[in-house]
Amino acid sequence: MKDHSIQVKLFGLGGAGMNIVEAFAKESLMPVECRLLDTDAVATEAVRHGRVHLIGQDHCRGLGCGGDIALAKKAIEGEQNTIREWIDGADVIIVVAALGGGVGSAFAQFLVNLAAQTSAITLGFFVLPFSFEGTRFAHGEKLVGELRPDMHGLFSIPNDHLLQEGDADQSALSGFERGNRWIVNSIGALSDVLFKKGMLHQDLGSLKKIFQGRGGKAVFAATDALECFDLKGAAMKAHIEAISMHPLLHCKDRPHYLDALLVVIRGNASLELTAIHSIASQIAKVLHFKGDVHVAAYVDDSLIDSLSVNLFAKSEIAKPASVRSGGGDLFSEAIADSQTEEKEASADREIPKPLTVHRSKLKKKSKLGSDHENDQKEFAFFDTGANRGYFTDTSDKLFNGINLDQPTYLRKGIKIKIK
Repeated sequence: MKDHSIQVKLFGLGGAGMNIVEAFAKESLMPVECRLLDTDAVATEAVRHGRVHLIGQDHCRGLGCGGDIALAKKAIEGEQNTIREWIDGADVIIVVAALGGGVGSAFAQFLVNLAAQTSAITLGFFVLPFSFEGTRFAHGEKLVGELRPDMHGLFSIPNDHLLQEGDADQSALSGFERGNRWIVNSIGALSDVLFKKGMLHQDLGSLKKIFQGRGGKAVFAATDALECFDLKGAAMKAHIEAISMHPLLHCKDRPHYLDALLVVIRGNASLELTAIHSIASQIAKVLHFKGDVHVAAYVDDSLIDSLSVNLFAKSEIAKPASVRSGGGDLFSEAIADSQTEEKEASADREIPKPLTVHRSKLKKKSKLGSDHENDQKEFAFFDTGANRGYFTDTSDKLFNGINLDQPTYLRKGIKIKIK
């Protein structure tokens, strides 16, 4: 009998990635295969949840790579055949790492390249260094640009945005824990979508519609467990503001036009349909999303008097193509070849009509007489491709290790409260 079970492979790479994936493996009861990879024997021996692997013993001798990305690449390249076996047959591959120029960066780049050769949906949650870290921050942003074309959804958390959450005197540990919790909650929400039946249900087919092609920009947001389950009046407004003002929705590279939106709501058994409708519709309004909103709602017994909201959105490079029919089978390989799909979508995109100049604007006859010398001569401006200029990517402006492209309040750690 054919096995219809969904294969989800979750990888925690480097110290930060292992901490996040281990926290998820400790809490989750979903059949997600969790693997944790590092070159540091001390770090791997401390792991108690998930399948841990010490990588590159021939090169690093279990001592780590000391932030040497070249050494980390040599370590992971020796495990190529093993990693291919790990991702073989996966329907969804999720990568978690910090992109600071060490193990996380090297391992993420290598694993994403291998995952791009499969038909699996490839998602990634990546933590970026603080902007004051200079070259490490620049390396992280550059690597995000290199990884994005090979992934269906890339979600990043700049450490600068952790300064905008919590109290002004919050400890560094609590700030990092908040960012880790966003990722853990988001992976949990995706696991519910893939494995759990809910009041409003989505599935793998829904995930394929939201993340149709590789490349493009994706955004996510996750609330902490919102207290007070009274979802009426002022309490409802507070829940909406908590997600709409989420710092990850206001990143500088957040796409302004979205092609797909998924909202996952988890609460106790008393969660009402009116509350689900209000939350989903208000989120769509905040994001200026006009398309169909995919909503999933699940009962979570651990949320006694609280509510959890997660959202995932995607802006595709090309116009999203409608998912081809597979005989009603949501697990059909409808989007197996992403390159072919992007070409078809580009061909279907409507080409905007060039701007034209009405003939009445090209020349006006003078009211003083018919003498052509007295006619006012006007210039005709035509909208041609040659006159539109050239646009290229620019590198970050670094001065003494400080990224001047970052807003001042982020660089100086000034906390801004929006009333």
